[in-house]
Amino acid sequence: MRFEAPRRASRADQSTVRRANLGVVLAHVAEHGPCTRARIAAGTGLTRGTVSSLVAELIELDVLREAGEVAPTGGVGRPGVTLELADTVGALGLEVNVDYLHVYVEDLTSAVRYEERVYGDHRGSCPGPVLDELAALAREAIEEAEAGGLRVVGVTLAVPGLVRVDTGTLLNAPNLGWTDVPVGAELAARLDGRPVRVDNEANLAAVAEHARGAARGLQHFICVFGEVGVGGGVFLDGRLFRGAHGFGGELGHVTVDPAGARCACGSRGCLETVVGQEAIARRAGIEIFAEGGTRRLTEELLRRAEAGDDVVLRSLREAGATLGTALASTVNLLDLDRIVLGGCFGPLAPWLVGGVRSSLEERVLSWGLSPLDVVASPLGEGAAVRGAAAESLRQVLAAPWLVANGRKEREAVV
Repeated sequence: MRFEAPRRASRADQSTVRRANLGVVLAHVAEHGPCTRARIAAGTGLTRGTVSSLVAELIELDVLREAGEVAPTGGVGRPGVTLELADTVGALGLEVNVDYLHVYVEDLTSAVRYEERVYGDHRGSCPGPVLDELAALAREAIEEAEAGGLRVVGVTLAVPGLVRVDTGTLLNAPNLGWTDVPVGAELAARLDGRPVRVDNEANLAAVAEHARGAARGLQHFICVFGEVGVGGGVFLDGRLFRGAHGFGGELGHVTVDPAGARCACGSRGCLETVVGQEAIARRAGIEIFAEGGTRRLTEELLRRAEAGDDVVLRSLREAGATLGTALASTVNLLDLDRIVLGGCFGPLAPWLVGGVRSSLEERVLSWGLSPLDVVASPLGEGAAVRGAAAESLRQVLAAPWLVANGRKEREAVV
């Protein structure tokens, strides 16, 4: 048998490996915090020489920086220089919701560099003027962030409804009344060609919970994001679950009463017609506010619940029980470890959790056999826009070479 000498790796292969290793090193620092080159080498399995070379490139890209010397273990040997994430690269998260627009800038160190929320009723609105206003807010955020020395290298938009992520198209947002809107391309055109990634708000809320919220480090959970509508962001095996066509997680349109109220989607008895924020308020006889509705309605429900208003408490108990019934089916199907109550459900959790737990205990087949808890999100109604920024930053950690210079910043598809 004839043996051939192995081919030397091509320049393209070497470049691919090096780029992958840049991401490995940067992700290691992001996960473990400040550490020396030696600790990075030990933790990643790369040689010290390779790590030193990669670190030099990451410092040049302004995504890592040297933070000072630390003494070696045992007090002998040459001190190592601690490396940490730099705060000069960041991402912009945007959100279009039923009654507000939200812009948010975060840097690689997770520091908030800019945030603004503007209220207005967008139901039945034309997409163009709404996107014009959002783009103006985004430009202001980018200008202020860059004036503070930050390079904004990714933009992600959170929207309520079905999204085709690969094209950035909002296919159907029942509570907005928008269908087949290429929001990614429309917004990019208004931002001088900056690429804009688009995703469902509940998916991005789940990303935020997994990155720095109530589901950090968990492999299997659902984030239930409640506002006017209700969405579900599901993580399975540590990854966001999208389904076969990218439309998974629409918990709010699970039918809980076939003869129930008409939903904005056109069906009857969807979960959000019973447990959505406005549905809870209407049962309690609370007026729906025209301005700042989501925030003000949450505050009013919270105020009355804390005061012991029987009608509000009854409405919240009904919402919790119904939400638990829908979630029980989800848990039976997917075998989850945790349910995170986000959006308006977070602050209202003390009055929802009891009903949710009772329904779960009654209906989940594995109840008592495996861990399952229900917790409130610490991120509140800002989870989706935080997740939008986190998704862009995740791409920076995975592919740091994309921030190298001006053109690559614009081409960083995040």
